Amino acid sequence: MRISVFVGTSVDGFIARLNGDLDCLPAGGGGRHGYDELVASVDVIVIGRNTFEKVLTFGAWPYGNKRVVVLSSRPVDLSATGGGVVEQLAGPPAEIVSRLAASGAGEQLGIS
Repeated sequence: MRISVFVGTSVDGFIARLNGDLDCLPAGGGGRHGYDELVASVDVIVIGRNTFEKVLTFGAWPYGNKRVVVLSSRPVDLSATGGGVVEQLAGPPAEIVSRLAASGAGEQLGIS
C-alpha cells in the first residue's frame, strides 16, 4: 500500500485562524497546488475530526462517493455528509493502516 500525504499549512504552521476561520485562504482554493490530482489518484481519504467538521461547513459534501475515513477517538456524527461514503476509525497510525489494508483499500491512500 502506498500512502500519500497532503498537508496545508501557513508559514506559522497552521491552516486556520484561532477561531477556525479559513479566510486567509484564497477564494476557490487559489492556484493549482496538486490537491485535486491527489484526491483523484487515491482510493481512500483519511481526515481528522476537526477537518471533517470544517468540511461540513462548506455546504455540499465535496468528496462524492470517494471513501473517507474520519480519525477520532470520540463519536462523530457521520450523517451530515448527505450519503457520503464515510466511516470512523481510531487507533495508532500503524493499526489504522493495517485496518484499511485489510478492508480493501487499494494501492494508494490519501491522508489530508
